[in-house]
Amino acid sequence: MIGRERELEALGAFYDNKDTNILTVLGRSGMGKTTLLREFSRNKQCLYFTAYSTTDKHQRALFAKAAGILADPSQEVPTLEEILDKVTEMSREGRVVLVIDHYCDFARTSDCYNKVLHQFMSEKWEKGRVKLILCDSSYLQMEKLVSSPKSIWKDMELISVELSQLSFTDSAEFLGRIDPLESAEIYGITGGIPVLLEIAKREFAREADHREAIWNTIEKIFLSRFFGFKGSAEAILDKELREKAYYDRLLYSLANGCQRVNQLSVKLGRPKDVVVPYLSTLAKLGLVKKENPVTEPNNRRKTRYSLVSDHDRFYYQLIVARYDEYSIEDTAAIREYCHEHRDEFMKPVFTRICREYLMWQSDQNRLPFIITNVGNWWENDETTGKSIDFDLMATGEAEGKSAYAFGRCFFQEKEVDMLDVKELIDLTKKIHNKVTTFYLFFSVSGFAENVRTVSQTIRNIMLIDLKDMI
Repeated sequence: MIGRERELEALGAFYDNKDTNILTVLGRSGMGKTTLLREFSRNKQCLYFTAYSTTDKHQRALFAKAAGILADPSQEVPTLEEILDKVTEMSREGRVVLVIDHYCDFARTSDCYNKVLHQFMSEKWEKGRVKLILCDSSYLQMEKLVSSPKSIWKDMELISVELSQLSFTDSAEFLGRIDPLESAEIYGITGGIPVLLEIAKREFAREADHREAIWNTIEKIFLSRFFGFKGSAEAILDKELREKAYYDRLLYSLANGCQRVNQLSVKLGRPKDVVVPYLSTLAKLGLVKKENPVTEPNNRRKTRYSLVSDHDRFYYQLIVARYDEYSIEDTAAIREYCHEHRDEFMKPVFTRICREYLMWQSDQNRLPFIITNVGNWWENDETTGKSIDFDLMATGEAEGKSAYAFGRCFFQEKEVDMLDVKELIDLTKKIHNKVTTFYLFFSVSGFAENVRTVSQTIRNIMLIDLKDMI
């Protein structure tokens, strides 16, 4: 599986470990949880059950059918205990994996379901013989049902595997190594979510004009009334929350550049002490992340928030901004707006790609420095409400001494020139203090000749082209 090697390794280690018998798999819809678990369970003795939001009797009928003990609908539906006894029988033949997908639907079917399953795990199944995997896309419900101090599973050691978006390089491989710039654009539009990358892959396979393929992907994902992606931010809010309006407005504000609590408070018309819990809830849902400067991790005055997924940002930044046209299906107007604001949207996408590349190069020991932390640094201008920042900043070591690496990511049509280089170096003077310093320049359009000449003579200036990042 492309991009899921680490997750498969984690599942393999869980399978071989006799002391840990419960594992949870989390991730928003479309991340490939089911595909991962199906791949893992191949060639293993496994009972795979996908639960459904339904009644007790129907749920048991579905479970019994999956277990192979209810072939005829006219048969009496077995109890949950009788179904789980089938797992007991299987375990006598060797280790067995029991996967319950959509676990929250299973647990909500009846108050006794969790209790019965826990009883079998703790009392009836020999340790190490039954490996239980609970899978769902609801972070809040899984926290309540499985990992909270009040959960029935609190007395058992369990581990968790979380599926996040694919990296840029994995997404490019998924798409079939199309042009790097086109890969980057699709990476932003889909957020690296496998089910959405599949749509893009099909469009590129059938459409010779790649600009049309990109637009067709946007139409299929965001403008088709029949698609209804369950992993979209709106779908998650509808499923998990009651006060959807305020959360929706928060996501829209974040997507359009408001990152600080005081700015968000103004946009929502709510006090800051109300906004912060909203943000915390969005963070628990995996939609929002909190950031601090890499050199000041505990500075609350500099805390800011951003969307986790560029897919969500595309929707709130480019589709919701033209909601009138969206509501009357004026796709031509939306297409023109997306084209006009393409570079504005793509700059943070490119920054994410550069950050992934930097971390990957560090993991492979291909840099002249070792990274211990990577993120950003910024200085707030209280007068204008804006921030002065780098695109990337990493802290670490070089030859046994403290080191900083400052990066700028240029998503522009012109080559990076010496003015761009000087601007970054001048800005770094605000914070670096007698430590080894590296300057990283990432570009989609290459570098001027004089910049290349300088980088060849000064070892702490590094130039990275997009085409070299795949």
